[in-house]
Amino acid sequence: MAALIGAPAIVAVLGLTAIEGYRLIQPVSPLFGDAPASLAESITRGYGVEYSYRFIRAGQNPNNVVVVDSENYTNGTSITVSPLMLAVAAHDDNTASMLLNFGARLDLPQNRFARCLAEEIGDKAMLRIIDRHGGHELTPPCPDRTAVATMPLLRWLD
Repeated sequence: MAALIGAPAIVAVLGLTAIEGYRLIQPVSPLFGDAPASLAESITRGYGVEYSYRFIRAGQNPNNVVVVDSENYTNGTSITVSPLMLAVAAHDDNTASMLLNFGARLDLPQNRFARCLAEEIGDKAMLRIIDRHGGHELTPPCPDRTAVATMPLLRWLD
């Protein structure tokens, strides 16, 4: 009888330990806080494709630019950038793939250097994703932009 009474307590402790372990791996998981306020925040803070998809599903156009002022991507400067370019800069392969599958167009001015950015940061998986959507054919030759800005994302904005 004592085992039957103690078993739920043991399961509860093990469950809490597993959840806290998961917090170490995914601290921005939906289990541990508020949802991101914007698509840009979802991408720059690593919330993952699930949250980014919520914004697209709610009607946000994947080709419309978003405002970003992240220290990690813009040195804290406020800029407008396409979600696809931001996903490439963040090495967020899943979000980039989702954006392309839901209408992000590589032939638009705000996306045309997505492949160049992926190439510069050495993200081979991202290059494969972009090329599956015609990136190799749609991207103009990548000019040398090393002297333009210090942050890779800023170098490839027009």
